[in-house]
Amino acid sequence: MTTYEPRLGDTVEDTSTGKIGRVMGFVGSYVQLRPVGGGREWDARPDNLRAALLTQALSAGLAQVNAQSRTGAAVKANAPLPARSSRTGRPVAAAAGNLETLSAECTLAQRPDYAHLHTSCRQTEDVPLPHSVGILLVHRCACPCHPWTRPEAS
Repeated sequence: MTTYEPRLGDTVEDTSTGKIGRVMGFVGSYVQLRPVGGGREWDARPDNLRAALLTQALSAGLAQVNAQSRTGAAVKANAPLPARSSRTGRPVAAAAGNLETLSAECTLAQRPDYAHLHTSCRQTEDVPLPHSVGILLVHRCACPCHPWTRPEAS
């Protein structure tokens, strides 16, 4: 039987807690996980991790969107569109949360001796919530090393 070896950015289930998280890093014999929608990281043992099912990842992302809507952080109907970055074309970061974030790989690649991690970044596209308009489960990495083209207006 082969054991699962998590990689940076993978969405996994911590079987010891039942929580779904994204792999943010490795410290000693532990894997650092962060909830899919953001939040406080926790440490998990690698042997307690398995790749999350797509339904689990979507459910965790939807739970975060629902939580944001209950606190008023969701986009309000008929609200003016946010300003867009001239560099990426994505919404400019608001005070409440930075939408122009880097993936874990590109964040680490900014440190000396880690520049090679830019090629490991797999967060190169926005991942929309299925059957929704304007709600993203995962924002694309805002690193300038990734090519990005503005979607064509229809």
